[in-house]
Amino acid sequence: CLLDSEEDNSTTQVKNGGLSADVTKSDGDKTSNVPYQCLVNIIKDLTSSRNWMTSSKNGDDAMETDENSQPLIPIVSLQTTLELSLLQSANLLPNPPPTTAKAKAIKARGGKGGAAAAVAADDTPVDFVHKKLKKINTDMYYRQHKFNLLAEESEGYAKLLSFFVVGINEGGTAGEDDTNGDSSYKEARKYVRELIGAFDLDPNRVLDLALDALEWELNEIMTSQQTKKSSSKSAANEEWGFEAINSAMSNVQSPKVVNTLLAIIRELDGNSRTGRAVAHLLGFKYRSYNNRAAKIAAVAAEKEKDAKDATDKAGSGNGKSASAPTRIYPRSLFISTAFLCAHGLVDPHNLLPHLNSTLNLIDTYKTHTTNTIKRLKKLGVVSLNSSKADKKDAKEDADDHESADRDAAFQNDPVIGIFRAFLAMGDWDRSAAFLAHATLPEFDSAVKDSDGDKMFSAMELAVLAACSLSDSVGADLCAWVGAMIKYVSNENGDSDKSTSTSRASILPPLNSPFPSETPLSEISAVLIAPLSSLSASGVVRLAQPLYVNLCRLYNKKLALTNSESEVDVKCIDDNTMSVLSTFMVPSLSLFPSDTLLPKELWSLLKKLPYTLRYNLYSAWRKPGLEKGTLRSMLPKDFKSGKIPKPLGNIESEIETGIAARYVLKRISKENIKDMGRQLSKTSHNNPLVVFTDILAKIESYDNLILMMVDTFQFATELSLDVMGYCLLLSLGGGDEGGHRRSGTKMGGLNTEQWLASLETFTGAFYKKFPDVELRGILIYLAARFKDGESSELGVLRSLIKTAGGYGFVDYDSTASLSELQLDGRCGSRLLKRETSSFGVVDNINRNASQHLRAVLQGGDLGVMMLLLLSQMRLKILYTKAGSGTEHVKVIGNAYDDCEAVLCLLLEFLSDSSDDQASGSSTKEKFAASMPSLADLHSKYGLDAAVAWMLCRPLIRKSMFFKDDSKLTGKSSQNVMPDFLKRFAASPEMTTSCEKLLPQGAWKDLTPSMFQAFYSLSIYDILCPEERYNIEIGRLKKEVERLTILQKGGHAALGQMSALAAAAAAAGASANEVRQATAFTMVHREELDRLKRNVDQLNKDFQRQQKRCEFVTSMLESQKEDLICSEESNGTFASAFMTFCIYPRCFLSPEDSLFCAQFIKVLHRMKLPGFSTIELIDSIVNAATGSLYCMTEDEAGNLAIFLNEIWKSVNSWRYNNDAFSTELKGSPGSKLSKAYAEANNIGDHSITDGITHDDFKALYTQWHSKIGVSSIGCLASSEYMHTRAALIVLSRIVLVYPTQPKVGDKILKSLSSLQSEDNPRPDIRATAQGYCSQLTKARDEGMWKEENIAVTRARQEKEKAKAEERKKNLALQHENMKKESEAITREIGDGDRYGRDRRDDRGRFDDRGRPWGPDPRSHQQRVPPMNASAPVFTPKVGAQRELGFADRREHERRGGGQERDVYVPPNRRDGPVTRRQEEGRGERRKRSRSPDRGGDDSEHQQAKRSRGEWAPPRRSARR
Repeated sequence: CLLDSEEDNSTTQVKNGGLSADVTKSDGDKTSNVPYQCLVNIIKDLTSSRNWMTSSKNGDDAMETDENSQPLIPIVSLQTTLELSLLQSANLLPNPPPTTAKAKAIKARGGKGGAAAAVAADDTPVDFVHKKLKKINTDMYYRQHKFNLLAEESEGYAKLLSFFVVGINEGGTAGEDDTNGDSSYKEARKYVRELIGAFDLDPNRVLDLALDALEWELNEIMTSQQTKKSSSKSAANEEWGFEAINSAMSNVQSPKVVNTLLAIIRELDGNSRTGRAVAHLLGFKYRSYNNRAAKIAAVAAEKEKDAKDATDKAGSGNGKSASAPTRIYPRSLFISTAFLCAHGLVDPHNLLPHLNSTLNLIDTYKTHTTNTIKRLKKLGVVSLNSSKADKKDAKEDADDHESADRDAAFQNDPVIGIFRAFLAMGDWDRSAAFLAHATLPEFDSAVKDSDGDKMFSAMELAVLAACSLSDSVGADLCAWVGAMIKYVSNENGDSDKSTSTSRASILPPLNSPFPSETPLSEISAVLIAPLSSLSASGVVRLAQPLYVNLCRLYNKKLALTNSESEVDVKCIDDNTMSVLSTFMVPSLSLFPSDTLLPKELWSLLKKLPYTLRYNLYSAWRKPGLEKGTLRSMLPKDFKSGKIPKPLGNIESEIETGIAARYVLKRISKENIKDMGRQLSKTSHNNPLVVFTDILAKIESYDNLILMMVDTFQFATELSLDVMGYCLLLSLGGGDEGGHRRSGTKMGGLNTEQWLASLETFTGAFYKKFPDVELRGILIYLAARFKDGESSELGVLRSLIKTAGGYGFVDYDSTASLSELQLDGRCGSRLLKRETSSFGVVDNINRNASQHLRAVLQGGDLGVMMLLLLSQMRLKILYTKAGSGTEHVKVIGNAYDDCEAVLCLLLEFLSDSSDDQASGSSTKEKFAASMPSLADLHSKYGLDAAVAWMLCRPLIRKSMFFKDDSKLTGKSSQNVMPDFLKRFAASPEMTTSCEKLLPQGAWKDLTPSMFQAFYSLSIYDILCPEERYNIEIGRLKKEVERLTILQKGGHAALGQMSALAAAAAAAGASANEVRQATAFTMVHREELDRLKRNVDQLNKDFQRQQKRCEFVTSMLESQKEDLICSEESNGTFASAFMTFCIYPRCFLSPEDSLFCAQFIKVLHRMKLPGFSTIELIDSIVNAATGSLYCMTEDEAGNLAIFLNEIWKSVNSWRYNNDAFSTELKGSPGSKLSKAYAEANNIGDHSITDGITHDDFKALYTQWHSKIGVSSIGCLASSEYMHTRAALIVLSRIVLVYPTQPKVGDKILKSLSSLQSEDNPRPDIRATAQGYCSQLTKARDEGMWKEENIAVTRARQEKEKAKAEERKKNLALQHENMKKESEAITREIGDGDRYGRDRRDDRGRFDDRGRPWGPDPRSHQQRVPPMNASAPVFTPKVGAQRELGFADRREHERRGGGQERDVYVPPNRRDGPVTRRQEEGRGERRKRSRSPDRGGDDSEHQQAKRSRGEWAPPRRSARR
């Protein structure tokens, strides 16, 4: 149809003349008009009748034309929808009316109106339709039908305004009985409709008047409320914040007027939810106010310019310039807008096109953020340029002006005004969404995409920017949060709600505060967004009461959640955790440093598990402290305004760091009290900053440790808890996942300085503050032990030693233990403590010890660490040694440290000495956590010796539980407690023991022997009687000394003098010296402690004696079960050594002593089949081979064991009586047949035992083996071989060597080790020490087999060497004397000093100088370097301390005159006592006094009678 009619349409257009120009165009242009022509053809076809539109009467399909047929689309429809050009082309427009005769005449005359008539005559159909439409529209929109406007007849509007202002409030048409019901609103709406109908009022104008009436009513409510609260004249100009608006809207005396106006406005707006009409009317108001302000501002600017020009011309003058109005929009307009939005009468987003906001909030916030960051980077930077001060003042003035301009812009910005008023209505979400929509373009895209996260992010950013730039906005937000929680945080709950019926609230009910029963999760979900904005902007610093109320609210809700001390982690939802991490904890930095807020926050945080608390501290710290956050940011972060930490927090941290470092530079022991308080005060609001800096100082300077610990007594509980977190972080337990610092130095032998200092600080800190959280550090250590890392072993060691009070159990190395300490370790716990530090006992904090033990017992943490340490021993050996990168000394030290800490921790966990004080059973808790013996070996992979070591405290408890029950004061228990049954001797225990060793081992060992060996300890078989007596005697002497000091008198003068001398030497004053000689509370406490210890040691001694007797009798009763065969089979000794002695001997010094003493006990028991000789042979073979593969502590343990064994061997070798009584004829002297044949010993040794000659041969063999092995180790190039040999030989130096041949070889081997060329200084020092000991032992006759002639020859040789040394010294002295005389001759004699070298009596001193002052001292003095320095003048009576001689010295030396000549003290007559000084003073007085009554004077007799004077003691020389 379209293509066929193309040519026809072209022809038609040419004929009509309308489109003739298009035909003449080119083909391309013609093609471009085809679509338009096609459309015209379609319209024509649709409006013309067709044959197919009617059907044939005959019923066939033929179509025919009918006159009444209609087009497919009515022409009227096309005329109302299509464009006029299309209608004209389709000939569907009506033709214009024909030209009248009058018009033709006017056109012919060309008179008035001729042109218009001519134009009308030539109108086309399109022009005619245009004119007709204009007439219709003008008649429809601009023809006046209502004449009663305000400027005209105003009766209707007068009645309407009267009703709005007065009628509603006085009752109007509503009855007095139903003032607040729906009927009153219906009557009011009916009355307004009647006025509109009666007076033909404009509904839009009526709606505008209703909005004005509502605004006026709300303004009256606010004004009256403010007038009541403030009587000042400036109340009218004050800002209406949240509290003012919310309180006024919540306490309206007559809400009827407002509610009625709302109902009327809602009806006039057509009950529209979006309020399009209201939005347009409100927008018109905002535009009009803005335009008026712009005009006033333009006029003011023009006047200011003119005044300025006039002033410039006149040269002077004080013309005042007009200024723009301070307030553009009335406050009531914001309130009415927000009120309508809150009640759903208008959508606030529809107002945005009408609001002219000149404040670019986000850009201003980014600029503010950039400037603040620049300012923060300059904090703490010292400028030496004085001119910078003026620039700083100018910059501060500029900042103040900028802040004032920003405040004015916020005050006049309509978006901010509506947001604040909207927030005062209580709707947070809608108000924040409105602000985000007005300031952030991203909000629109987020809404369209339905992206909730982007929407909430935009809302938070907008509110954050507003709060950061305006404190008023932040204060409103704080007030909103406070209003939401006022019922929940109140202790009385909802009971404080107003019950008065005279006042009511006109706020929407959906925005009411939380009820008191609201759960914490719902509260957090609502408050998380505003609280995050408050914290990030730092405005919460203005609302300290709000922060306190929130802390108390969360504290109360968490207390209701769980009644236990700590809340379960599952009870803390994500929203609550977010509130705590983003607001509660970080906001503390924004407040001034005080103790109130940290206490409130700690009352909340202490209910949380320590894991959550540490997570909160980590969030508080990230991404860095002080300027660390700024350094971690990129430039794009500065421009975007997205700061990872609030700038207020960063500024507070920088200021706190500056203050803390100022104090740390000036703190000392003298001012620790004052400076400590000041330092703790700075840490109240930013403990992370202060404690991180303190720990950094401690890592470098360990002398600060004790001072810092004393300083923390002034810190709050929150600060101490943060200190625990910072300490964990410094040790490497942070969650940052960065590179961990190395705990050892480059060689791996020594601990790094920072770690060593932190180890010491950890013990001292937790000893002083035991209540600080400790589980974090212990669990971190357990995790490190699980990874096989041994560098943090010192931390656990320090905790147990210092905080736990178990330093007496620990030792630096087994080689350093003395015989006294070893004897003490065989006794009770008190004997260990008294002998560990040679009588110096440290103060113990029992609370710290009990708390540490309780933490280790909780959750099986202590036993878990025991198992990890046991497994780590093998990891150290087979992991580090297998890598090949670690030195063998490093591996050995790590293994020894692990073993020592394992023993220390086991002793601490199993010690039940404090059970009576703590009221708990340590053993029971330990047994509940400890796995069985079989599980330790099979499940946890521990060897038999270590598994027995862990279970031994419980096994011994099960063996001696009756004795322990008597000790604790309980009645004797005949029934074993249930917790000990798993570890008691039973068939099940025997079966478990059999699984610990190979099956072949039980052919030579019996289960009874195995259990007896591993079940007992050194305490059970050896009582150090001598050491008990020595320590008891020493303590009794101390008691006697303190008792004498307590009684005073002449007996205490010696002690008082010693105390006074010690105090004077320490620089004490006279008063302090007097106090030092008094018996103080410290002495009383020490006396009480000594008395208790004496009694306790006596009890311990008696108890241990009984225990040893009981164990000996028990072993005697089990003699038959201890050994398989009564005859020596040659394999028992090797089996016993392999599976019993060797594994246990290397564990600890106590175990090595036990192994030696257990062998002696079995030997003294004369156990049949127990061959002591063969066992000693096995020991020597094992010891000589082990020297090449042991650590330092293992060498020390072996040395202790070998020393005890070799004492008996030496006694049997060189003492015939000892051999006859102890060894001869005993089962221990009998040999097996194989051993006898191997060593060429007769058969008599099998039946009767060896003879003394046989033993001498065996002794020589053993002696030679030890010597060969030791010399080989000393000559080895491997460090550990030499070190182990020196440790063993140093321990047994008094018993080995006894043969000079071996001794000389050892001395020869030591010569190369002692030389200065030895690159190992520790080896050189140890070798020199051992060489001196060995030489001394040789000289004292310890080399028992040395020939007498050789001994005498050596003594003569040494005597000759001594004489030679003496001659050399004499010759040296003579040469020095000659040199001195030569110097004297060169200098000259005494004549050069102007006087003879003799004194008044003509004598010279022994130095050739005259007595008296040296004349050279009268020469002209050289002026001092500091002329203003004070001249030292001794006090009266200070000559005694300065050591001036008395008159006796002058008389003895022949001095005729009395002169004070300085003589060094203790030179001739020994130390000068106080009595001698008094005597000397008296003699001086007598010599100068004319009365020479001597000792017979009355004064001296009176002194003697009072006991105040005694004759001075004469020296022995006189």
